Amino acid sequence: MTPATRELVRLLERPDHVPIWRAGVITLFCVLVGDLLTPAHTPLSLGLPALLAASLIARSERLTARLTALSVMGSVATGLYEILRSGSDTDVVLLRMGVTVLVLLSGIWATWQARRAEAVITPDVPVLNVPDIESGTAHPTERAARTLAHLSGAHGHRLHHVENAAAWIARQQLITPLPPVRRAGLRLSQARLPAPVPAAPGDVWRDVQGNVYVRFAPPGQGETVVELTRPSAPVPFIGDAAHVLQMQIERFALFEQVRVQRELLRDLVYAFSHDLRTPITANILHAEAALSGAYGPLNADLALFLQHSQQGNRDLLTVSDQLMLLAEYESGDLTGEPSTPIDLESVIRSVVGDVQLRGRERGIHFELHLQSCHVLGHAYDLRRAVQNLLENAVKFSPERLFVRVHLRSDGQHALIEVMDQGPGVPDTQIPHLFKRFRTSTRGSGTGFGLYLARRIVERYGGTLTYERSVSDHPWTTFRLCLPLERD
Repeated sequence: MTPATRELVRLLERPDHVPIWRAGVITLFCVLVGDLLTPAHTPLSLGLPALLAASLIARSERLTARLTALSVMGSVATGLYEILRSGSDTDVVLLRMGVTVLVLLSGIWATWQARRAEAVITPDVPVLNVPDIESGTAHPTERAARTLAHLSGAHGHRLHHVENAAAWIARQQLITPLPPVRRAGLRLSQARLPAPVPAAPGDVWRDVQGNVYVRFAPPGQGETVVELTRPSAPVPFIGDAAHVLQMQIERFALFEQVRVQRELLRDLVYAFSHDLRTPITANILHAEAALSGAYGPLNADLALFLQHSQQGNRDLLTVSDQLMLLAEYESGDLTGEPSTPIDLESVIRSVVGDVQLRGRERGIHFELHLQSCHVLGHAYDLRRAVQNLLENAVKFSPERLFVRVHLRSDGQHALIEVMDQGPGVPDTQIPHLFKRFRTSTRGSGTGFGLYLARRIVERYGGTLTYERSVSDHPWTTFRLCLPLERD
């Protein structure tokens, strides 16, 4: 049984406070009036401690405290009246003071006992194993109906799927609507569940046999009438519980709609990225063939144009690959292949070999300081994370300078540091640096390279951080930390 269910059961078993409060006030009034009509030496106020003890059946600290306050004030008022009537007789003064002190101490004790009783949580009851509305294979409305049947103490329940609940009820016999009035004093816990409101007119009905009918309206699926067979819970409580369950049904429908939209978006990204690869690859191959002289000699301007075109197509191919991988991470549809030991030194050298061509065009060279480190993961994912960092370093590093790549172990983690002397990231943008579709503002970009790198690293239990050194020639450092493979 969940904590919310235990709270509902506790509230259901608690007596209604209103009749107890009314009876207590009436009894208190009668005792005080009788005390005024009797001799000063026979105070009826001595019965007030018994009244305060009897208020414990409500198990309400607030109710007992209020009765205590009224009893003390009433005892003081009648005591003053009797003292004045007796001419300030010493015996009467002492007697009335003693009665007032007794009432006060009794009220304090009763209030403390009520607080203890109110804090007691109903123990788990096997027969009230209320199902979770957001788990299981049954339809959410069916699970909500079962939950309502458990909470209301119904002998059973049936579902009627209809287009219009009011019209369906009108065709039945001996069923009357109930007014949307909740019994005062019965409240669902606002600390655990949303604050309830009375059921709307036409949401709850009851027939002459004691069966209760409740309307649920799943979004976009018509309406459902839940027939509860002779429930033992008060009808206002059933209306409040139905209102909370209706909100749960609507929330589940919203989550389902979001899930479907995410799957649709993922499929669209997959299709777009897959279809984009074919023409991009063809353009790259045609450009390579032309540059190799397959179509005859080229002048310098045309050769330069083809080189730029080829590089642009490679960039598009990289974006296509990143989109497909990003869609996998966003949807949670990751490969189920087990992680294998990956040699990070080999991965880094392979990535450097791919990106150093663009670096040479700008006079940028790589300075490598690599130790042998092995981690558990998938080679393609880790290669993509390292490549995103190196491509950023080449893109933003000034011409004819070095990009440093360090790989070392601290005994528990493998640390990859990619360093460049570019302009760095503005302080205002650092909190958003690794967020989705946020660029570093150091230059142009897709906005998800660093975000994807962070998601990949976190998948394998690592971290990705940024820092900027303070010196005359500051370095921008992206540090990737991954757990080492355990023997």
